[in-house]
This record gives sequence, structure tokens and C-alpha cells, in this order.
Amino acid sequence: MNFNEWIVKKILSKKGYSKKYAGYLEGWVSIIGNFILFLFKYFSGLYLGSISLIADAFHSLSDVLTSIVVILGFKLGSKPADKEHPYGHGRIEQIATLIIAFLLLIVAYDLVLSSFNRLLKPQKVEFDLLIFILLIISFLFKEWMARFSIYLGKKFDATTLIADAWHHRSDAIATLLVAIGLVGSKLGFYRLDGILGVFVSLLIAWVGVDLIKSATNFLIGEAPSDELVKKIDDIVINTPGVLNYHDLSVHDYQNEKYITLHIEVDNNLTVKEAHDLALRVQDEIKAKIENSQVTVHVDPRGERED
Repeated sequence: MNFNEWIVKKILSKKGYSKKYAGYLEGWVSIIGNFILFLFKYFSGLYLGSISLIADAFHSLSDVLTSIVVILGFKLGSKPADKEHPYGHGRIEQIATLIIAFLLLIVAYDLVLSSFNRLLKPQKVEFDLLIFILLIISFLFKEWMARFSIYLGKKFDATTLIADAWHHRSDAIATLLVAIGLVGSKLGFYRLDGILGVFVSLLIAWVGVDLIKSATNFLIGEAPSDELVKKIDDIVINTPGVLNYHDLSVHDYQNEKYITLHIEVDNNLTVKEAHDLALRVQDEIKAKIENSQVTVHVDPRGERED
């Protein structure tokens, strides 16, 4: 058992292994960890006079804000279906992702202006070995947070957590670049701090645009993944009595997937036999694809024998 599995077993076993509580866990780990990192980076940046370190501090602070949005998204998205929303509220998670993305773009715009100003008016940044070492530790911690989020996202099929993981990873890369910038300043490359500040800002903006793209694609309604299609294909084709299938449709509402398809069966089957076969396919898909609602239509194939 690795460290991530141990955390999940230790904490989620008390709450239940659900996507909602996985989102809460990731969110609170991110909030606590990133707020500590923000304080460290911000005051270190002021102490050293490093704009790229201050920029990186606000990148970590944006992670705190986004984690709050993640928690709210999972809380609201887990609400059951009602009269106005018969398919539930799961897509609120993607709306939360859009909010995260726009917050990132605002932060990126403000920081790139500060970085360009530092390029035009370079200042000497003092190298501090202790802070350099702490930055490396910060980089390793953020990379762990990214891996933890990816682990939870894959385990509970939560794309929002995987998106947040890349947010953590971009912060980890930014922190590493800041550490490199401190070394550059020590060697006399004073504009390197501003250059890396611009690079960090662009990195934040890139993450924001990527999140907007993924969230809008989901909300518009994108095709099911190749992995999901293959999983359904394996189930249907390997069901005895099913000759083929067609018109597969998947509507993903985050908390639930609504799957419909037509199976082709021998024309000699009785209505009951064909119905039982459709139920077998339906139950098998439900068992192997979590949170799925399945409708199977029956199409006869072949000539009926007298």
C-alpha cells in the first residue's frame, strides 16, 4: 500500500468511499498545503525582492481559492435530482472548473504586468541558501499534491480533480523555475527573475485556457472516451446471444452516465428471451461502469424459421 492509498483508506473509510468525499479530501489537503506555501513564498519574495517568487506565491494562493471552488462544486454537484433538474446537479462541478479557470486568467494578467515591469527595471535579488532549499522542498510537496489529486481523480472518475492536479503541477514547475531564477541572480543574471516571472504567468494562463476548453467541451456534450467505448464494446460483444450492436449514445452528467444502445439478436428468439438478453446486457454494464443508467433496445436480425 502506497502513501496515497493509506491516506484514502485512513480518512475516507470513516466517511464513505464516494466521489463527493474524495473531492472534499483533495480540497482540504490543497487548501491547507497551499496556504502554508503562499505565506512562505510571499514573505520570502518580499525579503529577497524577487518578483517571480511573489508571482509564484499568488499562484499558490490561487490554488487555495480554486480548492474552495472545488469543494463547493462537489457539495452542490452531489445534490439529488429534483423537478427542475431531473438529471441531477453533477455538471455544477464543470461550472466550478470554469470559475477556477477565469480566476487563473485574472491572476496571470496581473502577474505578467509586474514581471514585464521587472524586466524593464531589473533589480538585484539576493540569493539565500535556506530559502532555495525550502523552494525545492516546496516543489516536491506540490508534485506530491498533483499525484495525490490524479490518484483520487482516477480512482473516483472525477475529472475536476485531475484538472486540479495539473493546477498543482503547474505550481510545482513554477516553484522550480523560481529556484533556478535565484541561482541565476547569484550569478549576475538579474533580468532572469523577470523573465521567469513572465514564464510563470504564461504557465498560469495556459492552465486557465486548458481548463476552460475541457469544461466547455463537457458542458456542450463531448463524445465518450475511447476507453469507455471499448469497455462497453467488450461487455456487449461478449454477452452470449448478442450478434452485434449499434447507435451507442452516452450522456455524461458527471454524477451519472446515461447510456443507450441497440443490440441485434436472432429473429427466432421469443419476446421474453430477447427482453431477458437486453436486461442481461443492461445489468452487466451497470455493474462494470459506476453510476450508469442503461437503456437497451432490441433489434431482431435474420429470417424467422417456420
